[in-house]
Amino acid sequence: MPKQRKTSVIPSRFISDNDANSILNFCLELINKVGDYCCSVKPNTQYFLGRTNILKEIVKEIHKEGMLAILDHKLSDIGSTNESAIFWISEMGFDAFTYSPFPGNIKETVVKSHERGLAVIVLTLMSNPEAENLMVNSRLDDSPFYLGIAKRVADADADGCVIGLTDFVKDKYIQNIQEAVSDKVIFLMQGVGPQGGAINKVKIAKNPLVSVGREVIFSEHPEERAQEFQKILQNLAR
Repeated sequence: MPKQRKTSVIPSRFISDNDANSILNFCLELINKVGDYCCSVKPNTQYFLGRTNILKEIVKEIHKEGMLAILDHKLSDIGSTNESAIFWISEMGFDAFTYSPFPGNIKETVVKSHERGLAVIVLTLMSNPEAENLMVNSRLDDSPFYLGIAKRVADADADGCVIGLTDFVKDKYIQNIQEAVSDKVIFLMQGVGPQGGAINKVKIAKNPLVSVGREVIFSEHPEERAQEFQKILQNLAR
């Protein structure tokens, strides 16, 4: 919203006195424009705080366009609280959500989520530069932290890993994660666009799902930008 920040904001033609309507109308048009070029849409909970009631309608539009709906929630709490979030994420109609492994209850969360038909995508090696110190340079079970998390993803039968494509994420790190998890695990790959991530790194993953976020969302012509990324990724896959 323009009242929140100066850049990467909803265009003025969508702004009204009702914030919920402003956000909803912007999202619905965007979903409709990119539906032919994307396989999923990933709303971030932080942008809908106070307006979460519109997420159900957004999910319906995502599904109408034939795409998966992933809630970028980064769930991170004790079991009973997680269970409540899982219930409401399911009620809103989402297919999957992102999850933070730091409480250590990955397996419990996966079991509860699978009971409701939800996939769990675990933050494994994030794209922000601060993640290098916490997720690469620190240790877990005598492995780099990210690799320790990847092993837990495999043990818990989680459905995906969030992995950055930014400078500090070396090809070897992605290879290590791939070796630790099942070939069926989705790699939700972040950092393309304003963060400067290298899109060619997606070739390392067997099941990459590339998030292009702001690069498309706030483009003057989001459908054209989405189509450009589709072509880039198709060429990489050859």
